[in-house]
Amino acid sequence: MTPNITNRRNQSSVLTITQRRATFILLSISFILWIITSHFSTSPTSTSSISTSATSSSYRASSTTTTSCLVSHGTYSGSIYAKPRETLHNKCLVESPWMRLAQHSVQLQPSSSSGASNSGNDGKGKVIDDWLWIDYHDRINVLVEAPFDVTADGSTTSTTTTTTNESSFLILTQTKYALPSSSLAIVGGIIEPEEEALDAARREVHEELGVSCNVWKVLGNRFRTDVNRGMGWVHPYLARDCSYSSNTDTNNNNNNNAQNNHDANNDNPNNEEKEEEVGGRDTEKQHLRIMKLSDVKKAVMDGRFMEVQWSNTVALAMLHLSLE
Repeated sequence: MTPNITNRRNQSSVLTITQRRATFILLSISFILWIITSHFSTSPTSTSSISTSATSSSYRASSTTTTSCLVSHGTYSGSIYAKPRETLHNKCLVESPWMRLAQHSVQLQPSSSSGASNSGNDGKGKVIDDWLWIDYHDRINVLVEAPFDVTADGSTTSTTTTTTNESSFLILTQTKYALPSSSLAIVGGIIEPEEEALDAARREVHEELGVSCNVWKVLGNRFRTDVNRGMGWVHPYLARDCSYSSNTDTNNNNNNNAQNNHDANNDNPNNEEKEEEVGGRDTEKQHLRIMKLSDVKKAVMDGRFMEVQWSNTVALAMLHLSLE
């Protein structure tokens, strides 16, 4: 009798351990599922409230959202994109004052072509639940014509070369975190909330160059930075008939330094500033120079404006000027 009792106790002990392990596994799985459901649920109660504007061609949603982001480094105050009939849900993952990374649920429009179909079994468009999207502030870029130059003796001479009637432009040499070396650049900046694009362009030109311009040419309205991932809109301008602001004491020195730098270093990229700054928020170094129209045209064709929005604005300006 003793061996049988011992065997029964051993079997009971084994069953108890197995039951405990099974219970632990089930609880672990339940906990994991609860975490996934809490953080990645796309139900209407846990996603952004999308209210599109009928008067906006950019399909902007309300800049306020019903839920907070999973990670926040500050509040993003720019517009939030949602496309009517396609954006089903919009869940914020990470935000900062500069941008907002979101997970969209997008319903593709059914394809009527004979190629690959975007339709599901119900005849509606397929739904992509993990479409990552970046909301970013809209921006301006401006190519600025050089103003009149005040010489050392106080006389005024135009920066336009009288013998060739060739305009000159204020060009920056900048270092940027995402660029391997320095690049030619133009004035650019973020459009502040409730600010019009042209007002932002005027403000940025005055802040960066101390210059005011009377003639403004819109170069193709606006352009999406990335057609699949967002990153805001860019508004390009050409600014002409410019003059230095009367309250800017250093304008003459800046202009002369820019002209001297252009004369000494034109078409010599080895002498450009190559130092990089890493670690600051939107850090940059920049130097001002004056470049003739022909030199600007050659520089943009040679790829010396290394950011696509800079090269786009300059190329559009060159095309506009060639048609005058």
